[in-house]
Amino acid sequence: MTEASVPAETGGPLIQPWRGSADELLEVAAGHGRVWWLRGSRMRTRPGLMDEWAAAAQFPPHFGGTWDALRDALADLPEGGTFLVLEADQLLQEAPPGDGGTLFAVLGDVRGELAPKPFRVILQADPGRFDTLVQGLRAMGVA
Repeated sequence: MTEASVPAETGGPLIQPWRGSADELLEVAAGHGRVWWLRGSRMRTRPGLMDEWAAAAQFPPHFGGTWDALRDALADLPEGGTFLVLEADQLLQEAPPGDGGTLFAVLGDVRGELAPKPFRVILQADPGRFDTLVQGLRAMGVA
């Protein structure tokens, strides 16, 4: 995603890359339904990803920090929404190779469970790091 727009509340791809600054993305996302932001720099490992997602979405204290727990907690969001991952080129950079594929499979399951409520993830990278993000997504099996 390179233009200054946020997808409509329903439909559209689950995962959308954004080439541009975090400030631009946050500005564009304002007023487009429930939006949470996550820091890719805090999600370089699976435990970091779980902690960052739990903090941003205010998961309940009993959140277990597993892939199943992440799916369940996200599927319990009453309104769905959009997650903005800032510095997404750092996402799972220190994690085992299979964790990226597992994350995107979980997010796909969540979207199915929340339908017809909106659920999407926008992955932001500054223009100089955008190619790194795209290469990482391809390596994780995300087109």
